[in-house]
Amino acid sequence: MNGMSVTLNLASGPQRNRRLFTALIAALASVFLLIAVFSVLTFVRNRSREVVSNEGLARVEKMTQDALKEKNQWDRQARDWTKNSENAIAIVNGIIKKKSFSWVDFFSRLEEALPPSSYITAMTPVQAGEGPTDVQFKVVSQTLNDLLALLKKLDGQGFKNISVKNENPTAGQLISEINIRHERPL
Repeated sequence: MNGMSVTLNLASGPQRNRRLFTALIAALASVFLLIAVFSVLTFVRNRSREVVSNEGLARVEKMTQDALKEKNQWDRQARDWTKNSENAIAIVNGIIKKKSFSWVDFFSRLEEALPPSSYITAMTPVQAGEGPTDVQFKVVSQTLNDLLALLKKLDGQGFKNISVKNENPTAGQLISEINIRHERPL
């Protein structure tokens, strides 16, 4: 051949390209590893957040159930109170509708009879009709003399059928349940 030479490279991996491909593969592998590490860290962080969120959700659900039970209990108790007081409510409503009972007169006379150291804790009309009205109330007195003074003043105010149903001494006080009849003055 007349001076022309042909160079054949029969090597399996040429020298000139090996470093470039090795660097590219190393860079891609390190990027893949970084992405994998960040993905695992993100997964673990989100998983722990999910666990915390599930615990919080379980607490909120329990609190909701407890609140619902308490609401149902209060509703049941309110229904029971309503059933128990329907008679007294009907009596008071009847008195109000008929306007046959002078609350102002009643409370004025009761206030005048009540000693300064005593106070009323509960009051219930027992019977209401066209004429007199029976009233039951609880009064707290400091001493027996205060209670006796109250009974004497109630009698002086014109209340009828005065009776003490119950007396309970409690913590240095005397809690008494008293029935009286209030008649409208003519």
